Amino acid sequence: MRPDWRRRAILALCLALLGSSIVGLVLFGFGSGSEPLIVQDVSHSSSAVPVLSDLDIQGSWLKNTTSVALELALHTVEFGTSVVWSDGLSQSIATGSLLLVIGTVSIERKGHERPQKLRDRILDMISNCPGIHLRELHRNIGCAMGALQYHLNNLENDDIVVSMRNGNARHLYLQGFCDDEQVLRLTSLSRNPTVQLVLSECMANGRITQAELSRALSLDKSLVSYYVSSLVKNDILRVVRVFGRERPLILSDWARVSLSSFGLLVQ
Repeated sequence: MRPDWRRRAILALCLALLGSSIVGLVLFGFGSGSEPLIVQDVSHSSSAVPVLSDLDIQGSWLKNTTSVALELALHTVEFGTSVVWSDGLSQSIATGSLLLVIGTVSIERKGHERPQKLRDRILDMISNCPGIHLRELHRNIGCAMGALQYHLNNLENDDIVVSMRNGNARHLYLQGFCDDEQVLRLTSLSRNPTVQLVLSECMANGRITQAELSRALSLDKSLVSYYVSSLVKNDILRVVRVFGRERPLILSDWARVSLSSFGLLVQ
């Protein structure tokens, strides 16, 4: 549900609560205009005290006293109920007003904070994972692709983030990470787990053939050949000319330095 719909739902609920409370308060005002409480004077002079021996007078006195007490009790209950009802209405109005203010402010605050938080998450992810491609960033952030592209376009326009295409993939870096396009391409390629394994073996062994890579990494020869061809094309790996059929591979000097300097290999 969008924030606009949530805001409308909360406003409708609060207004309904306030409206019902006001209507109840108005009805209570009309109902409270009943007859005033009349308390009969039950005090008696000494001459009015009944004589216990006179049964008729005693019965009449008890009847009058009982009716006065009952009437007083009924008026007391009615008055107490009215007070409780009035307090309930007042609390309902206060609660509705408080919910109206808190709900509106919280939704507005979330609406303003959400884009800023998403922007910060994007920057943190690119900073921690230089060369990350768009699809991987989308999976890690977990937001809508449209929102992600919107913030990335703004970040690029503000010269905070730079992007570079490698085939169909769009790789992202923070501005100032590196100005060398070769290093940027190496960074983007090293995001691939298989490329990571190939580069790590070449870094550790110095000189290694494709067959040795296939055995060491337990990978199919065709898969190793595919990635090696891409690395050779980008001058990251170089083929050493030797006699015979073997064609050992070594890391180019700039690639070895860059892998060490930027910490691109996962230990």
